Amino acid sequence: MRAPTGVVVALTAMAFLGALVFRSDSANPENRLPRRYRLADLIQRQQQATDNLQRQVAALRSDVDAKRGAAATRSGGAKATQQRIDELSSLAGLTALRGPGLQVMLDDSALDKPPDGATVNDLVVHSQDVQAVVNALWRSGAEAIAINEQRLVGTSAVLCVGNTLLLNGTVHSPPYVVSAIGASRDRFDADRLVRRLKSASAAFGLRFNVSRSTTVDVPGYNGATKLTFARPVS
Repeated sequence: MRAPTGVVVALTAMAFLGALVFRSDSANPENRLPRRYRLADLIQRQQQATDNLQRQVAALRSDVDAKRGAAATRSGGAKATQQRIDELSSLAGLTALRGPGLQVMLDDSALDKPPDGATVNDLVVHSQDVQAVVNALWRSGAEAIAINEQRLVGTSAVLCVGNTLLLNGTVHSPPYVVSAIGASRDRFDADRLVRRLKSASAAFGLRFNVSRSTTVDVPGYNGATKLTFARPVS
């Protein structure tokens, strides 16, 4: 029994549209990328909006600080309150600091191909390497740390997204410059993780430099300070 002409036409049209959708989807180069690289590209596209919002937050915070400081000069009680706020802001990492300390630079290898027994994965800096440096700096007595001028606070996390580093909502590529005020060079060099990282750098050509300076600048944290967390469903 032959199908009605209308049904045949409808089925043919649906098949044609399906083929178009398939070809359009497969022709998009982004769809052939691994998911983690598509995520990294999405984060990079949002970076400019994040930067603009952070500049607005910094400007508003500066305006609030100025008004609070002006009010403190007119009231003795307000002055004491302002001093306490300044102390807590410094402890929370919201205040820029300057002092003696260390600067550590990590960068990918300059080798054209991996040595025998190694892979391409061994020639790049990973988030674990940056985390090892940060932990070693804290253990070396650091009072304040920043990575590529992003201040580390209690809510900061060093995360790897594709071949980039996600920190405080901002994306960074190598080289990574870690600045730490108050860290001891001797204690840092003696740290077990640092010794392991130096060994890997020598084996795979990773660039790992440590320098001491009398004037290390660590900016204040300028991101959101309100904590958000999950709540149980009632």
